This record gives sequence, C-alpha cells and structure tokens, in this order.
Amino acid sequence: MINDENYLYGIHAVEEVLKNRLSSVDHVYFDKDRKSQQLFNLIKICRKERLSYNLVPELKLRQLSGTTKHQGVIAICSVKPYCTPDELKQRVSSILNPLLVLPASVEDPGNLGTIIRSCVSFGVDALLLERKNTSPLNAAVAKSSAGMIEHLCIARPKNLEAIVGDYVANGFTMIGTDVNKGDNPQQVNFTGPTILVVGGEHRGIPPYLIKHCTKLISIPLSSQAQSLNVSAATAALLYESARQRNFIYHQSK
Repeated sequence: MINDENYLYGIHAVEEVLKNRLSSVDHVYFDKDRKSQQLFNLIKICRKERLSYNLVPELKLRQLSGTTKHQGVIAICSVKPYCTPDELKQRVSSILNPLLVLPASVEDPGNLGTIIRSCVSFGVDALLLERKNTSPLNAAVAKSSAGMIEHLCIARPKNLEAIVGDYVANGFTMIGTDVNKGDNPQQVNFTGPTILVVGGEHRGIPPYLIKHCTKLISIPLSSQAQSLNVSAATAALLYESARQRNFIYHQSK
C-alpha cells in the first residue's frame, strides 16, 4: 500500500477489500495482458457492483505500486469512508428542507475538493457521487478541500439514478446546470428539499441524470466569458441557495 494515494495491490489484498470494505474502493486497475480466473473473478465483482475499473498496461501498475509484485491488480481506496445508503437516508430524513449536491462526472480532484469546501461553507447537507467518471476521494481531493472533507456526508451509492428518482418523486426539486439554457438562479426556488446537479469538465451532466431534473438554470455571465469552471459555478450557485435559505454565516469577531 502507498499511503499518499491509498493504493492496495495483490490479488488477495484486493479481494479482501472488495469483500469487506467495498464502499471504500474508488477504482481498480487490472493488467490487460495477464489472464487468470482470480483476476477475472475480481473483474466480475467490479461489474456487478458498478465499480470503476480499467485494463491497463503492466507498466502502469508498476508505476502506481512501485513494485513488480502487484499480481496484476491495484485498488485505489478513498481517504474517507463513504456514507452508507442507510446513513444518507437517516441524515436526509432528519433535516427540514435538505440540500444535496451532485457533481456529475467531475474528474479533476482539485475541482472536487473545492466543491466539497464550498458545500461545507454554504450549508450543504450531503454530497452524492457517481461510481464512475468521478475523481476518487484521494489525497489531492482532501488537500483541495482544505480539510472540509471531514465535515461532509459523502455518499457514492450503487443505485444513484434510483435514489435521485425516488427523491424527486417525494418532492425534491432537482436543479441541473446548463451553460446555454435555463432560468436565472435568482428566479429559481432553492428553499425546499433540493438536489443541485453540476456537470463536470468534459461530459457535463449525463442524460440519465438530466432526465430527472425538474429545473435547469444558467448563470448569467459577461459577454467576454463563455463559462465558469465547475467549482466556481458551484460556489456561485450555493451562495444563491444560502442567501435564499437565510443561511446563518459565521460572524468574524
């Protein structure tokens, strides 16, 4: 294991973490040229659990693990345990008008960490992450969050689409961001139970989440600017949400 990035390598080590701490596994790398039943069984677990994985050249595994004894597999684990579905449900049900943020396909750890920092700053109750196409909760994310990662409920459920669909069916407003179309954020009501969905650097919001959005919003910008970085856009929208919700800010002495 390499402490800075929480890498586990070796067939038995990865097998045990998948069996006993699956929710802590962010990504798995496999040697694309090594064939064995044990490795295939691990791939099957990844597919079944919708875990993000890649088949890569052996050199990549050597570079990540710092050894040739990786046995063809490396797992990247999060620096913080994810909230379980039961913990998420309990937290959301205990809050009047909860606010959730879903950064979809945010692959840059710096952006994800900055989003986490903004979430804590503006009173977000929980963060929802996809299992694929999203940065793992690694040391770079923790650093960019300025330690705020320790103060936020972060969930990465297997059945994310079903969960957000259920929230919408039970009265949540699901607000998606769009660069080219949508209402002015000041004209959208953030005060009720809300899920704010922001799109990542390259893919934006995927279709399976867009279809659940009940509102689309677009941040008005000057004519010289085409768009905002996803973390900057999230901060701007969370400030508007906090303003509408009369969020109680820390008062400096």
